[in-house]
Amino acid sequence: MDVESSRQQGPKGDSNSNPMAAASEVSVDWRGRPCRPQRHGGMKAAVFVLGIQAFEIMAIAAVGNNLITYVFNEMHFPLSKSANIVTNFIGTMFLLSLLGGFLSDSYLGSFWTMLIFGFVELSGFILLAVQAHLPQLRPPACDMKAAEQCEEVAGVKAGIFFAALYLVALGSGCLKPNIIAHGADQFRRDGEEAVDGGKRLSSYFNAAYFSFCVGEMVALTVLVWVQTRSGMDVGFGVSAAAMAVGLVSLVAGVFFYRNKPPQGSICTPIAKVRTSYQQGAWAVRKII
Repeated sequence: MDVESSRQQGPKGDSNSNPMAAASEVSVDWRGRPCRPQRHGGMKAAVFVLGIQAFEIMAIAAVGNNLITYVFNEMHFPLSKSANIVTNFIGTMFLLSLLGGFLSDSYLGSFWTMLIFGFVELSGFILLAVQAHLPQLRPPACDMKAAEQCEEVAGVKAGIFFAALYLVALGSGCLKPNIIAHGADQFRRDGEEAVDGGKRLSSYFNAAYFSFCVGEMVALTVLVWVQTRSGMDVGFGVSAAAMAVGLVSLVAGVFFYRNKPPQGSICTPIAKVRTSYQQGAWAVRKII
């Protein structure tokens, strides 16, 4: 059987001439078995990744664009504090992309990282929608523009709001660095298919950017209009629905994905090098 994980022989026929490079090309299916080029990978697998790319950005962009208005008008935070809450949310989301990349490369792999944190993000959208819909989970209605002394959200209600907001930040942050990477993993870049795989990979990146733009455009037009016309509870609900569709798209391609196995914690080899260095330095001092 021509399995995709077979190593390309070197000039002398030694399949182990470059074990690290060979190990980096190992890909498995969802059950941990070696991939078959005829069944796994390629654009037929990447198209499912494009689905979650489009729907995830659609969901998060729709929330982010009207979030400061919601925090000011519904949670009754002062405008300066509302802006600070939104910038902290966005900054945390992008900072957590480092965590997503670390977990993917070291322990979970890109598919499982996306699936787990996709549901984390979905739970945040649902919680935001529930709070926006139920008056008892929000402070009493008040017109912030009329310079009234409006009651700022506090206690359990504030806890629910920030928990929902940072569930979205955690999920989206850990999801983002893995979407493009998982799509790129579907294309072979070794052996006889290297040239053709490179062309398809370039086409994939073009398609990924297009799906990103489509999702952003829908969020900035249709979903923002829905939020303005029907309320933020409906808007958050639509974002949750978009995220759910994205997860369905991700799961639908599970039988076709090429998955790169995690390589273990990057801290382990660093610790080994440091220990070896300290032992060597100690031995030199003893000799001197």
